[in-house]
Amino acid sequence: MADIASVNHTTLTHSSEHRTMEKSTTMASEHTDAFIKSEAAFTPAYTKRSAQKQTSDNNLTQREDSEDKVGAVKQNEGQSRSELMTQGVQHIIRAMLVKQGEVLTGNVPSVGAKLYADELLAQIRRLYGNSEAEENTPEYWTPENTADRLITFFNCVSVDGDKLNLLDRSFKGAFSDTEQLFGGRGRLPLESYETKQLILDNYFNTNS
Repeated sequence: MADIASVNHTTLTHSSEHRTMEKSTTMASEHTDAFIKSEAAFTPAYTKRSAQKQTSDNNLTQREDSEDKVGAVKQNEGQSRSELMTQGVQHIIRAMLVKQGEVLTGNVPSVGAKLYADELLAQIRRLYGNSEAEENTPEYWTPENTADRLITFFNCVSVDGDKLNLLDRSFKGAFSDTEQLFGGRGRLPLESYETKQLILDNYFNTNS
């Protein structure tokens, strides 16, 4: 029995890691394809098919959406579509915050989160005109620089309805999720909290 359990654990662990790495790239492509229409605009264009494929878990790795969620899309497509757009924006914001935390603390929150963040950042790099090497320097992730890039992204997002509310929910959700990945409230570097305050002062408070 002990040998069987050992084999099963090894097999499952290997399979899980393989699926995580494979799906992280797929997830990133699906989420950013809906936004990157040009260098000047990000327009969410989610469909039922993308809703069925969206995945997430506590480590931002993978989990197929449940049939209940797919059913909700069919029954109330308007509300679910708005929620999917919020999640899509949130994923990109979270990628920036995860990378900021990783570079400034030297800690990787999880393999899945790192892979996912790196893939998303690679796909929006053209918006900022930076390189991968620059993204791995502390100077790139100062509160001022990070806030400026987030606001640039906010200004490029084009959605139907209440854009400010969507961005507000996305930003707060992304920040909270990133905190949890790094161990909970107060566990992000000081620069992340300074970035949050700059965003609140220079975007949400001035546009509300």
